[in-house]
Amino acid sequence: MKRIDLSARSDRALDRSLQLAALHKAHLTVLHVVDEDLPQEVQRRLADSAETQIETLVANADGARAFDISVCVTAGREHLTIIDAAERDGCDLIILGRHRDESTGRPLRGTTMERVLCQGQTPVLVVTDRTDGPYESAMVGVDFSVFSRIAVKVGLDLAPGADVHFVHAFQVPFEGFLSSGAMQSEVRRDRETMLSRIVNGEMDVLLRETGPDAAEYRKLHRIIRSGEVISVLRSEAARIKPDLIVIGTHGRVGIAHALLGSVAENLLNHPPCDVLAVKAW
Repeated sequence: MKRIDLSARSDRALDRSLQLAALHKAHLTVLHVVDEDLPQEVQRRLADSAETQIETLVANADGARAFDISVCVTAGREHLTIIDAAERDGCDLIILGRHRDESTGRPLRGTTMERVLCQGQTPVLVVTDRTDGPYESAMVGVDFSVFSRIAVKVGLDLAPGADVHFVHAFQVPFEGFLSSGAMQSEVRRDRETMLSRIVNGEMDVLLRETGPDAAEYRKLHRIIRSGEVISVLRSEAARIKPDLIVIGTHGRVGIAHALLGSVAENLLNHPPCDVLAVKAW
């Protein structure tokens, strides 16, 4: 499902939505929400205008006639309407454009995007870049939790054919008190073994689902780095320059920071590329 607000940023999200719908032979719903607190007559005029504009955008999109697309314009509270529509229709993915406010250190805070990410269960793809074709390079943050395991699966499904870089950051306990790098090397070996198990397990699933040719499907890179998680992910993103970053988030209740997790919140506040956030419940 693609949510559209008729801004310039939504053009990029719509283009990516069409590309993914074609790739996966999926039904695409283009959703626009009119504020339910507006007077009824204003709601009606805005809805009519929005529907006309969206249908024009879709009709003019490359190859749009080959897609299974529906346009939905409705009144409601934006984030709740998006979440409800995605769950009602059994959507596999919600696609959003990047938020416009970059004036603060945390532009995500309090936005529709944050509320959808925090309160919904459906994976959310935040589109920042123009679409030149399928994703060619993806980076997946892995911490061996159930959250990252699910993120690995969804990321592999979303970006078939892409080179995939699995990045794990670790910190050695009491590193400042160690006189040699022996402990760090031991921790690295343990983490590399765990990372290989996760990647190989997901590839086994992929092979069973798609057949033996899946072995040629993509190049897999396992990257282990010592350091703080956010710093490692951002430095690797700057080095790899992926088209897509995949991260797992959690579904705990609490303040916004706890809902999203510090890593997801940091990356989504200033995304270096498109970001796919996958929640585990």
